[in-house]
Amino acid sequence: MKVTGIFLLSVLALLSLSGNSRADFPARKPNCREVSGCSKVYDPVCGTDGNTYSNECNLCFENKKHQIPVLIQKHGPC
Repeated sequence: MKVTGIFLLSVLALLSLSGNSRADFPARKPNCREVSGCSKVYDPVCGTDGNTYSNECNLCFENKKHQIPVLIQKHGPC
């Protein structure tokens, strides 16, 4: 009984700490190249403006169009 209690407490402690294990990286500049268009490959990035862009090239295109330097907060949707 004692071993089961210790095991359950250990599992509970690990589960409560698992949500804090992700490191927050600072936003980074997108890798923009001079191209006439972007591919349709869906590889979403989350911008510092809170919008999800379908890929890094589309974020660059929007930055150029609006003259606002949105950075990449993370890979994946916001």
